[in-house]
Amino acid sequence: GDTAFLFYDQYVVKAAEQGMAFSWHQDSGYLGFPHTPYITCWTAVDDMSLANGTAYVMPFSHIGIRTLVEHVRDDATGDKAGYFGEAPGVPVIVPAGSVAVFSSLSFHRSGPNTTDQMRRAYVTQYSPEILRRPGETEPMHLGVPFLENGRRILTQ
Repeated sequence: GDTAFLFYDQYVVKAAEQGMAFSWHQDSGYLGFPHTPYITCWTAVDDMSLANGTAYVMPFSHIGIRTLVEHVRDDATGDKAGYFGEAPGVPVIVPAGSVAVFSSLSFHRSGPNTTDQMRRAYVTQYSPEILRRPGETEPMHLGVPFLENGRRILTQ
């Protein structure tokens, strides 16, 4: 769209030989309230491979789900999972510097890191409006203006 806000960002590190797998989930499943879907930009800081626990993305066409589904919290990890089927998804095997962009309604997961090197990615999420919990006035996370009328906003 023509308007976007930086909603959230995080640096994701899977430790060498111990970074655990992450279940199939939708990022929207973590918000806990109705909202307009947003996009996730997953940037590979390192070369990504099956061995180092790259992300997998499930195309909508593979499972036919294009809406938010109920997620179940794993008591052991605190992670949420929303898909338990057999579809394998598509591994994001890319060189460092590549960016995978997907909807907050897209199911994605990651495998364990079985290599002797850490696996790093930088994630930014952009929403078409400032996301607020119901009844609250403050942004849920960042709410930093990024695009307005299709033009990048420069802030100090």
